[in-house]
Amino acid sequence: MQDEPKKKEEGELPDPLRTFEAAARAGGVKPAGQGLDATPETAPLPDSPEREAETATEVLRAGVDHDPKAATEAVQESRDPRIP
Repeated sequence: MQDEPKKKEEGELPDPLRTFEAAARAGGVKPAGQGLDATPETAPLPDSPEREAETATEVLRAGVDHDPKAATEAVQESRDPRIP
């Protein structure tokens, strides 16, 4: 189940993945009303602070260990809430 989009904040940037989804629904072109600010359709979805903190910890640990491969893996293995 996909999370509900949060309320759009003034000047908030659109989420790239949701912007691509909106373009796909609009026949492969950016929707006419989409500018530099997020719309309700392209506003970022909420994310788990615990997931973000865990991923950040793993990335920082990999940086201390000078292991960029581990940092990349930590980010890639982190579950993205926008993907069902």
